[in-house]
Amino acid sequence: MFQSGIPYHETGTFKSHRTFLPDDEYGIALDNLVKGCTDILLLSPCGQKIFTGRRCVQPQPDWWFMGGRIFPGETPIQSCQRLLRRELGLDISNERFVAVCAQAFAFGMREQAPKDHGTTDTQFCYKVQLLNEEEVEKVVLDENEYSESEWKLPSEIIEGNYHPALKFAVGNMLAGNVLEEMEKKVEEEGGGSDEEIAALAREFLKKRKEVDEVLKTSKDYKLVSKELDYETTVNSRY
Repeated sequence: MFQSGIPYHETGTFKSHRTFLPDDEYGIALDNLVKGCTDILLLSPCGQKIFTGRRCVQPQPDWWFMGGRIFPGETPIQSCQRLLRRELGLDISNERFVAVCAQAFAFGMREQAPKDHGTTDTQFCYKVQLLNEEEVEKVVLDENEYSESEWKLPSEIIEGNYHPALKFAVGNMLAGNVLEEMEKKVEEEGGGSDEEIAALAREFLKKRKEVDEVLKTSKDYKLVSKELDYETTVNSRY
């Protein structure tokens, strides 16, 4: 995402009245509301690999992000912090979260009954780079929700059979990395040469176009979950 972050605007004084919903009421809510979610691209300390988990539950029983639902009154970053603390035992400070992109989802299936009613989400995606092996060792997923996990190179995701939403996020991250490099070059003493800035600008635009190409090839992806005996495809568009 090519802005400084995702702003949170609290107009007046907001107090959360969040409460537990019984399964039947939550199912009705899912039929009528679009959930807000935060998802995280978790990077290795070297910044070269992305942690992914293969989910074994709906609505996306395949390789996916870390993350989950935003609670009322949370900023997107606070939601990310809670989810990483709960799921992985990681305590990540605000400044380590970098906004990557925003996306919208409609899934044909969900875990809650009636399952074939599906669910719809709006996603805010961030990247976080782990600092050391101590943090890496904490990254263990819930076996009830994930069947396996892997650290993957961005190119593996971009070129492989992965959900276009995951490819879109990784592509935006790679484009954002070039933009960050250009900003650092401009801010350093001397501001970088015109040739250096122009080369980075061209590389940034190239990466942005590659992101758009992801949506054009979304139908190439096929979700196959043997655990759930479920197969489907994706139609992505702006």
